[in-house]
Amino acid sequence: TAEHLTHSYTERLLLDDTSFSLNENEKVGIIGINGTGKSTLLKILAGTVEPDNGKIIMGRNLRIGYLSQKPEFSQNISALEAALPLQKDISDSPANYEPQAKNMMNKLGFKNHSQPINELSGGQRKRIALIRTLLTPADILILDEPTNHLDSAMNEWLEDYLKKYRGALIMITHDRYFLDRVTNKTFELENGRFRSYNGNYSAYMAQREIDKKTEQRNYDNTM
Repeated sequence: TAEHLTHSYTERLLLDDTSFSLNENEKVGIIGINGTGKSTLLKILAGTVEPDNGKIIMGRNLRIGYLSQKPEFSQNISALEAALPLQKDISDSPANYEPQAKNMMNKLGFKNHSQPINELSGGQRKRIALIRTLLTPADILILDEPTNHLDSAMNEWLEDYLKKYRGALIMITHDRYFLDRVTNKTFELENGRFRSYNGNYSAYMAQREIDKKTEQRNYDNTM
């Protein structure tokens, strides 16, 4: 649960007294034009950024998996090593995840599992970070642009994976079709204002159109 979140970047108000809850098995897409604070909201939920005001309340022992927009890795490790969960996030050995990691790497276009992470492009590194996030046990997945740098087959694989994922999911993606097929709730950020809609992207668009007509009608009645 987020309670009364307020946050500014420079002089721009991104979140203005924002409150909402994320429930078990909900799959949420965040909508808003660039610069509205979508990534900042994810960082606050993931605990990497502190809000100016407000707080996040979570269940005890809740595990969060977070894919940032620009993931970072240790230097001088292989792509396979980078794809494994970090030791601090698991109770067993990262090596136990190698078979799954290799399978995911094959699905996402990696043929040379031992290639140094430093030699990979930005898009490849993002895909490796996606694998690491998906492999790390989590009750909530927080994904910032997971569909970037994926071709249609990779997109399809990720869509299927997230549909079957049993935890809660909150993500940003500009792929409207992906949102339609994966999400069942939509959060909208606009000029610091936050709105929650039940349903996927298409349901959100339909409801948003109704809301706009209602707002216009109310405005006209005051004139």
